[in-house]
Amino acid sequence: MSQVWTVTSFYRFVNVEASRLPTLQSTMKEWMTAHDVLGLVLFAPEGANGTVAGSSDGVASFKEFLFELLGTTEIRFKDSESDRPPFRRISVDLREEIVGLKRPDIHPDSTENFHLSPAEWHAALSDESPKLLIDTRNRYETRAGMFKGAIDPDINIFSEWGTYLDQADLPKDLPVYMYCTGGIRCEKALIEMKSRGFDEVYQLRDGILGYLEEYPDGLYEGECYVFDQRVAVDSHLRPTQIYGTCPGCGLTAKEQRVCERCGKTFTVCEDCSPAWGPGCSKDCRYVLKQRAKKSTLS
Repeated sequence: MSQVWTVTSFYRFVNVEASRLPTLQSTMKEWMTAHDVLGLVLFAPEGANGTVAGSSDGVASFKEFLFELLGTTEIRFKDSESDRPPFRRISVDLREEIVGLKRPDIHPDSTENFHLSPAEWHAALSDESPKLLIDTRNRYETRAGMFKGAIDPDINIFSEWGTYLDQADLPKDLPVYMYCTGGIRCEKALIEMKSRGFDEVYQLRDGILGYLEEYPDGLYEGECYVFDQRVAVDSHLRPTQIYGTCPGCGLTAKEQRVCERCGKTFTVCEDCSPAWGPGCSKDCRYVLKQRAKKSTLS
């Protein structure tokens, strides 16, 4: 019987002395290795962020260990399951920020009052009063799914968020509702918006993952991109049966093809599709091109 992997995502903004970061990194890597917990954990002076996977007991122990490391139990986790390994290895990295806005000066310490629970969010979106609903994720994430009626900023990386706000000419007299995968990006995106004169801004607490846990048949349309081998999860937080990773660009892909060299089924994104061809990888493409040349010459 194959292993069922417990997957948990988390973040916590908390001040960490820069001198402690290397110790946190080595200690966490040793612990994860010893307890067979795989995944990615980021540490920065502003806190910690990550997604890990292992047995149910292993992930439960990981949570307790993280509480101890950071000196707080006020960490929210978003749990799901997978019937295949979501990660291949352990990565514990040190960064300038735990979410890459390129604004380490922003410290999300007082945004809790602007968090809406999934129930509050569902009620607010069900209300037909005028509002702005904005997805703060990157364009390759929004391809998999979005909340109905949401604005897609069409950004490539999160650090473009400020530029988007400066150019979008959004009305500032409407309440703003923003969301992301698990909530972390909205913590900083909200502060950026308020610094530009948007007074009434709310974020979905625990993000799409938290909403789908309570409202699998709610107002979110499609699937949710995740940053691991599952690629995306459906509305019931199960690994996608639709999306894959494009061999051309490494981003979200839906169009299925069968490799003419090895017979493997693979997916190609809409951008790479016209020029990619029938090979599932760069190696297979090369072999197929060489075969085509030989056929032409013979």
